[in-house]
Amino acid sequence: MTATLDEGTPVRGDVPLDMHPDSLLGLGRALDRPDTLGVSVYSSAREALRLCYDCFGRLNDAERALQAMAPPAVRRQHPAAKGGGTEIVGDIRMVNGRSTRVVNTEELIAAAERALDRVAPAVDRRVAELNRYRETLAGRVANALDTPARRTPEGLALASEVRAHIKAMKQPAARAKFVMDAIGAGDLPTVAAVLHAPPFLCGIDPAMHATIRARAAATFAPVDSAQLEAADAAIERVTSAGSAIVKRLGGVMAFRNAPIAKASRSLKALADG
Repeated sequence: MTATLDEGTPVRGDVPLDMHPDSLLGLGRALDRPDTLGVSVYSSAREALRLCYDCFGRLNDAERALQAMAPPAVRRQHPAAKGGGTEIVGDIRMVNGRSTRVVNTEELIAAAERALDRVAPAVDRRVAELNRYRETLAGRVANALDTPARRTPEGLALASEVRAHIKAMKQPAARAKFVMDAIGAGDLPTVAAVLHAPPFLCGIDPAMHATIRARAAATFAPVDSAQLEAADAAIERVTSAGSAIVKRLGGVMAFRNAPIAKASRSLKALADG
């Protein structure tokens, strides 16, 4: 299914591109498939990114508007006789090593706090949804890589014999090929015997065991395994965007100790008596 662009969220040059909902379009090829759980994963992830992207952009707009209405900072160059230094006059403070002018700080801080109170819980809810979807997909993949008969006494005995047979092969490459051939032949009992036991019981190293599991998942649960992988990537993207917006809003709230903010609070305290 071809995913459509999010026309309601224009791309901005002042917001990280990986926070935009359309940054998930690549994952949409696996997730946005009708009548699958991936549709819900895709929708929740896009909504979470949309919230973060919009909040980040609105904060940038608010800061620019406040900067535009503030009197410009004045740069003064002292003569060489007095040291020749440069002085910037205005409400300036260092933020991450850069001179930053602080304007209407108290109002901006209050707005940032309200934005954080609104956006953070909403993103957390989406992340919780995504994790539930991910658990469901993981369960489906696990079920697809097992057979009920394997857990019976006869099945357990057969699985033990399969692992012993594989381990008896002299070459590790031959062991891996045997299991890969079983996957290609759709021999789920043999594959399950390998996957549901520690790798050393088959004489297969952990890395190859993980490769075998990935190949088996793609074969026996192609849709769910692809959506599980995409869900993991979507959760990582949403979590990263959530951290970015919290950091961005937290940076504004750090201005609470700026001189203009302290002055505003002092004046308010005086007026309130």
